[in-house]
Amino acid sequence: MIHRRTLIREMSLSAGSILTILIAISLVTLFIRLLGDVARGKIANEAVFAFLGFSLLHSLPVLLSIALFAGVLTTLSRMWRDSEMIVWLSSGLSFTQWIRPVLVFALPLTLLILLLTAWLDPWALQKRNEYRDELKSRAEMALITPGLFAEGSGGDRVYFVETMNPLTGVVRNIFLRAHIDGQLGLVTAREGSYTPMKDGSRYLVLEDGRRYEGVPGKLDYRIIEFERYWMRLDAAEVRPGKGSPKQASLSELVEDGSPMARGELLWRVGLPVSALILAIMAIPLSFVNVRARRSYGLVVALLVFFVYNNMLSLSQAWVAQDKLNPWLGAVSMHVVMALATVALFYLRIHPDPFRRKKR
Repeated sequence: MIHRRTLIREMSLSAGSILTILIAISLVTLFIRLLGDVARGKIANEAVFAFLGFSLLHSLPVLLSIALFAGVLTTLSRMWRDSEMIVWLSSGLSFTQWIRPVLVFALPLTLLILLLTAWLDPWALQKRNEYRDELKSRAEMALITPGLFAEGSGGDRVYFVETMNPLTGVVRNIFLRAHIDGQLGLVTAREGSYTPMKDGSRYLVLEDGRRYEGVPGKLDYRIIEFERYWMRLDAAEVRPGKGSPKQASLSELVEDGSPMARGELLWRVGLPVSALILAIMAIPLSFVNVRARRSYGLVVALLVFFVYNNMLSLSQAWVAQDKLNPWLGAVSMHVVMALATVALFYLRIHPDPFRRKKR
């Protein structure tokens, strides 16, 4: 029918626009946070865009859920404000007949959210952690950030460089503290560069500097001036940590059976279900009083969305802490929200049921 095609097209445009805005805001927020981590020396410069992609993929299921709910809500609210909904209802179209086009629009997005939460999100988290471990195992030169003290693998070396050329990799005004053969050595150099060898070994080549060797508090130390000083950089050994339930696949979570695994399973399945229920609930929540030109329903809709998602997170935490039965946590809140949706539809179809009964 005409109303179905029109509604689905307009909901798609609204949801797409909202999703684009949400992704842009998330990218800016994540980028600023990652730049702060780079400035503190937690991650390397080259890892910013890779971590940005992994983090965005992790946030995408929630963003899709928000876009789905807001797309349905804003479209139907616009139809109420423009009296378009009143025209459709006056022409004999039932209020419940809007459920079918909303389901046609919401079901593909719900399946996409399920795909993200069940498979792509764990894969992104696993790849992000693997990439972080790979960066930690690289040469210490990759961890050096201009203007900050950087600690090498094992804590035996501390670096400080004033400037770095990102194109050539040459650093200037270097300070290095290292423990070699049981003695404390301090090295200062005018510039240095990272040089890989054919056999796979890595060296930091320092030029025009001095080396101070000795024991702190004693006078028997020596000063060595050099034109070129080669220092081998060994890759740090990074032991892969135990994978968290967020990185596990669905089959692994089902076989695990621990409270943490059950809580993660509740979240992965609960988020798509909540997105579908909220899309249907947006139909009665979209009502706008045309005469009063007030949209209290939008405020109520926002409260419902945040309460629903917070209850989902709370149920996940309680199940993970073994404070709540997994089946009760997985079913109870969805049943309550489904019953609330039915009640809202009834109140929209029968605005004042109690007065009718009195008559």
